[in-house]
Amino acid sequence: MEKMIKKHLKQVINSHLEIDSSIENLIENSIEIPPTFEFGERSSNIAFKLAKFLKKSPMKIAEELSQGINNNLDEKTLIVKTTPVKGYINFFINFIPFFNRLYTQIKKEGAKYGENTRGKGKKIIVEHTSINPVKALHIGNLRNAILGDCIARIYKRNGWKVEVQNLIDDFGRQVATLIWGILNGHHLGVVREINEKYDVWLGKVYSHCNSLLAENDLWPEVDKVMVDMRHDPHMYRFMRNICQTCVDNNLETSWRYGVTYNYLVWESDISRSGVWEETLRLLEKNSSFHWEKEGSNAGCFIANLGKLDEFQDKKNPDKVFVRSNGIPTYVAHDVALQLWKFGIVKANLISRSVVKQKNESEETRDLWTSTDFRVSGEKGKIFGKSNRVCNVIGMEQNYEQEIVRYSLKLLSLNNEFENSFHMSYKHVNAPHARFSGRTGNWIEERAWADAVFEDTYTAAFKAISKKRPDLEDNPIKREKIVNSITAAAIRYWLVKFSTETEIKFRIEDATSLEGDTGPFLMYSTVRAMKILTKLSKIKAFSARGDYAITQNEKNLILQLYRCPKVIKNAADSLQPLMIAKYAYELASSFNRFYETSRVLNAESAKLKNFRVALVQIFSIVIQNILHILGIPIVDEM
Repeated sequence: MEKMIKKHLKQVINSHLEIDSSIENLIENSIEIPPTFEFGERSSNIAFKLAKFLKKSPMKIAEELSQGINNNLDEKTLIVKTTPVKGYINFFINFIPFFNRLYTQIKKEGAKYGENTRGKGKKIIVEHTSINPVKALHIGNLRNAILGDCIARIYKRNGWKVEVQNLIDDFGRQVATLIWGILNGHHLGVVREINEKYDVWLGKVYSHCNSLLAENDLWPEVDKVMVDMRHDPHMYRFMRNICQTCVDNNLETSWRYGVTYNYLVWESDISRSGVWEETLRLLEKNSSFHWEKEGSNAGCFIANLGKLDEFQDKKNPDKVFVRSNGIPTYVAHDVALQLWKFGIVKANLISRSVVKQKNESEETRDLWTSTDFRVSGEKGKIFGKSNRVCNVIGMEQNYEQEIVRYSLKLLSLNNEFENSFHMSYKHVNAPHARFSGRTGNWIEERAWADAVFEDTYTAAFKAISKKRPDLEDNPIKREKIVNSITAAAIRYWLVKFSTETEIKFRIEDATSLEGDTGPFLMYSTVRAMKILTKLSKIKAFSARGDYAITQNEKNLILQLYRCPKVIKNAADSLQPLMIAKYAYELASSFNRFYETSRVLNAESAKLKNFRVALVQIFSIVIQNILHILGIPIVDEM
């Protein structure tokens, strides 16, 4: 549609002035969706942009261009007419041929409708989840994982090869705190409840140890544990085994929500691989990084970010990369990891395959992990070497991620700088309070991800049992439906808000079958599938002659048409909420159509044929969109 509109605009504008690249760009960016259907299907504000060239008022230009386009229209064109309104040119389309083309395209492309090849031949690494392996995933970590999972799915739809990584920071202070507590027997005072998962109990131990350290100011002992974890092989192996068990528990939780990964990257393996050492040698050759010889940072390795205009307003623009005790800082390791992801640092990690994972659509993905030992005869795999990197990390890490990105600029790695993205997000609060892993109040709030699933499951079970009492005779089917509704409710709720918004998770609202919720999207899909099941004999659509199309039917057609552009824009803006918003608008349009257009008992055979076809392509598109959101598809609700 937009191509046709631009073609007509170019033809009539060419009779008024010569079209160069600047005019073409004005035309390209002039197409809008009108505020109401009375103004047509699309409008153009080009008259306002041409006023300075043609020395006329926008209203006069719009009238002349509109008349010129109308003079060139015939019954074969998709555009029926144009009208000038207050300087805008409104375009009205011929819906029957437009729908025929759209129907043919969607039916042909099927599950691939909405995809494009913009990323063909290119690879992106999406790093998400990435929590310290001392506790269960809480709902804030879950927002990270689901946002990252959606970004990965969006990029795949845009033709990119996607590698999903999960960084396991087993060399950090939180892990050292936990290990200190266990070595000193403090875990013995923390009760592990019956059937309580190991990662939940471990989180309670960590919170308990953190409180003891704060009360008695014993942090130097934790610093010693951090050093011992790096240099004492027995301490390292003790730590790694505990963290591995915690990570295994975390993975079980992620899979419950349909989140899978390609690669687990362990911080300890990065430290042992030579990635940091190679990075340090690279940095030492660059004048923007140096070893400080005097002052408060004497003996430290410094990044001179103060050279960049973007850091001029910072009180202390330079950043310590290596402390005077020789231990690299978090941000230094993050820079090294970013360089490795782009293939700038050549040192490689030893990798091994560990398990096959399945998402909500039963799609499988091999999970690999970095490791500290190689098994004889086992085949490895090369990771990293990407063209683009997206790190999904909370908003509190904005400054650190800027340091990572601008360190690439200091190294004159401009392409890598331009292709480094940080998708930040704000916190998720439990129903009654903010929570933290350090204080342990996530236990009282039942804010860890498995508890959130269980509590949401209870609400969904009540809703379905009330709506479908007949399922009491089929508990297996009921459990499948309720599990799917639970995952859909939580995933959609954590995606549908702006990442700049701090949100609360409200179970009753999230599980509603009406309104802006995941279950509503599922229910709309089931509605369409039921119609198609009843009318399975109608296999294809063919339009002959004219018949009236209602405004609700037009709106649904236009929503279906929007799908490819929405997927493209969501990748460009790193905003999964664009997919969520579109899904709700699409489902809402379908439900308005469903309530006002009879399908089974349409007034004529032609109209019935058309409406069945409309349901067919809606079913295809909504399922494609639900797959991006990771929302399960069920046969009935």
